[in-house]
Amino acid sequence: MTNSKKIQIYGKTYSLKSSSAEVDAEEVASYVDSRMKELAAAGGKTTTLDLAILTALNIAQELMELRIQAGTKEEAEQKKVQHLLEALDKELQHIEK
Repeated sequence: MTNSKKIQIYGKTYSLKSSSAEVDAEEVASYVDSRMKELAAAGGKTTTLDLAILTALNIAQELMELRIQAGTKEEAEQKKVQHLLEALDKELQHIEK
């Protein structure tokens, strides 16, 4: 189901259609808005477009770092499962003898 909402980012109102049941569009807009304000406060005179692009780059970097962390965690869990399966198989072979 697609929901249409009015959101506000950096003083401008947007109409947003979201079909995500897991993520609230207003929460996402609030996050983007806060990140843009953070960058605006840290830098000098920057256009809204430049702020939006820098914000997008920062958020994309966060996403990629989280993906790497999730992949590393998943890989470690798969190794543990493989180790447990090998230990179980070894024990089963010992019992069968």
